[in-house]
Amino acid sequence: MGNKPLILAHRGALLNAPENTLKAFMRAFENEADGIECDIRITKDGEFIAFHDETTERVAGVNWQIKKTKYAQLRNIEVFGKEPIAHLDDILKLLLKWPDKLCFFEVCFDDSDDVERLTQKVKEAGLAKRSYILTFSNRKHLLKRAKEAAPEMGISVMPLLPTKIIQTARKAGANSVCAGWVDLPGAKQLFTMSAKLYNFKKQIRDAKKLDIFVSGGVANTHKEIEWFCEQGIEGVWTDDVLLALEVIRGSEK
Repeated sequence: MGNKPLILAHRGALLNAPENTLKAFMRAFENEADGIECDIRITKDGEFIAFHDETTERVAGVNWQIKKTKYAQLRNIEVFGKEPIAHLDDILKLLLKWPDKLCFFEVCFDDSDDVERLTQKVKEAGLAKRSYILTFSNRKHLLKRAKEAAPEMGISVMPLLPTKIIQTARKAGANSVCAGWVDLPGAKQLFTMSAKLYNFKKQIRDAKKLDIFVSGGVANTHKEIEWFCEQGIEGVWTDDVLLALEVIRGSEK
């Protein structure tokens, strides 16, 4: 295929293990993913945990709001009845055991002080240089706060569409762009149409010259993964690391 982008596990590759759990992150690394993404939320008592939704209903069957529930209570439930919720401290410990892996911490809260606190924890663990603070382009003030707290930390921004990715990165003070579609009807078609209209391929080439790392996804079929590779993307986000290995690296696993 020529281009061999990094394989990045969305929520730890949720098709291979329960999403955002230590099991998912560990399995992603064992399956040769180059990096992971975890959604970070804050409990009522200020603890950072990996959790995508505002409530526990979808993955645990009980309707508790994360920000209104203490960690001591949340730690007793299991994601899809299989794995406990992952605490930030445990994710950092896992990353220390895998020194060549990347981690993207997606900010799922709104307070800039908490972003600084998260950034400091990652920095204190000695992981800033291979970690990214990630959020959407309309929340770039949070990214700027992270960069102020730890200049060596990676900063990654998600544009809504691939129209002006270099400009989006510069406005957010980011050295990484995660470009892709959201999980809504018609989103993939809109993204690919915009990519063609705004010459996504050339944008990626130009971004690379400026040392802006561009990744894309979430790609979960052969066709989707191949499409991102054809664009010249440097990293592909996927929910299925084993499939990405097969497509990108020609793995027979």
